[in-house]
Amino acid sequence: MARETAKPLLKQVREIAIAALEERRGLVIYSRIDAQEMDQMARKVERDALDNIRAALPETLDVAELVGVRQRLQRMDEQVTELDTKEDIAERSRGLERDDIIWKAFEEVVYLLGIE
Repeated sequence: MARETAKPLLKQVREIAIAALEERRGLVIYSRIDAQEMDQMARKVERDALDNIRAALPETLDVAELVGVRQRLQRMDEQVTELDTKEDIAERSRGLERDDIIWKAFEEVVYLLGIE
């Protein structure tokens, strides 16, 4: 994929991430929900955004930002798979660790896309 033809895709992927950031920030207006529920909602926003970004990426990439994003998503998948194979962990702890993996991946994808 040539750099010029990748510009619209990079813009689209950045827009997905920015929309998720704005939606996540908007959760604070729900002052009636507790912190745990707000955190769960934020992780859902992040998961959905990462899924949408993954779906937008073509099979072949040669744009550094997008290659980095794909690699980070693959590393996230590996971490989640490894977590799922652990047998000596309580389900609540597994869920918290999965949320942490997703949160870190989302934050790193945002960084890789040059979004502040």
